[in-house]
Amino acid sequence: MKIIGIVSEYNPFHNGHAYQVQKSIQELDADGVIAIMSGNFVQRGHPAFMDKWTRAKMAVVSGVNLVIELPTYFATSSAEAFAYGAVALLESTGVVTHLSFGSETDHLNVLKEIAYALVFPNKVYQDSFSLALEKGISFPAARSQALQIAYPDLMANIDLNQSNTILVIEYLKALIQLESNIEPFLVKRIGKSYHDTSTNDKYVSATGIREALYHHQDITSHLPKEAYDILSKSIYSPVFMKDFETMLLYRLRLMTKQELALVRDVNEGLENKIVDGAVRCSSYEDLTNHLKSKRYTMTRINRVLTNALLNINQDKLDLRQYGYIRVLAFDEVGQKILRQMKKNGYYPIITNINKHQDYLKDNPLMQLDIRASNLYQLSQRDIALRIGGRDYLEKPYMHQKIGRNE
Repeated sequence: MKIIGIVSEYNPFHNGHAYQVQKSIQELDADGVIAIMSGNFVQRGHPAFMDKWTRAKMAVVSGVNLVIELPTYFATSSAEAFAYGAVALLESTGVVTHLSFGSETDHLNVLKEIAYALVFPNKVYQDSFSLALEKGISFPAARSQALQIAYPDLMANIDLNQSNTILVIEYLKALIQLESNIEPFLVKRIGKSYHDTSTNDKYVSATGIREALYHHQDITSHLPKEAYDILSKSIYSPVFMKDFETMLLYRLRLMTKQELALVRDVNEGLENKIVDGAVRCSSYEDLTNHLKSKRYTMTRINRVLTNALLNINQDKLDLRQYGYIRVLAFDEVGQKILRQMKKNGYYPIITNINKHQDYLKDNPLMQLDIRASNLYQLSQRDIALRIGGRDYLEKPYMHQKIGRNE
């Protein structure tokens, strides 16, 4: 079987995502598509706009055959750890032959060379990178600067400020580090750029769609019809960072500097600024502006605050020790893929966590997923929907195409 893997957030699943799925299947003549999808919190350090089960349904009714959850620990990590965790999970299925990703550039061979250079850097790069960090600039800026110095020809037509390009390089790095046989496949991004919030196009960015949702604007034309139908019928309300504002400030005001210093990605005295900001600031926007600096990008600040909210500390969690495959949604093709994964894969496949209590009771990855879901539910406007424990109640969504027996 030729199976495509896609690392995703589907926040939400939109026309651009549908284009990537269809293009990948057509170009590769593939038998199916597996999406590794972030759960209730995403890599930019914010809550997903809808819960993981709703987003998984939206993907499966729109052409993805199987949706697997990326554990929260990796979903809320830096681009490097996010990509490595997702690609390692795809590798663990034992069935994925190709990794499809979207990018602003179609220079795949150049991106491969940059990834290789980062995995096996030369001395010029190492020295330039260290010097840039010593000047107090952020990690992404330091890396980009060092690459320009060490590999000017490679960087001539590549802009590392583009979010998708950064992630593509991390995916390619992960394939190298894992010595994977999975082949990369690039789909050139069409429509609006990642951060573009305008909505006057068929292919609008997820950022633009979330912005439109926040302002109660119509998004019907920006999503596949089947995905929009799932969204419009959901009993759950869209979620934004503002819904966690008071919860987060409460959490931070309870924490000591010593406790904050143990939070993942907190270093160089950042805990002092957080303690000060938690008391001084009355909104999430004020707090992030208070913490932002040349050293810390806004995205990194967002992730630090989410780490504090979810109680993610500096401990390294190894997928090889705690790994599992959590199924969120699938169709009939996905069901066949799952049967093949049971033969070829090397992590437990979980469709009902109630049946895996012995394995999961001491598993910090799964415990974090459950904690994240329980906190996420508190954002709901309907009080009756704020109850926790959904991970124990929800079953994977099985999509059956209407009229398949006709």
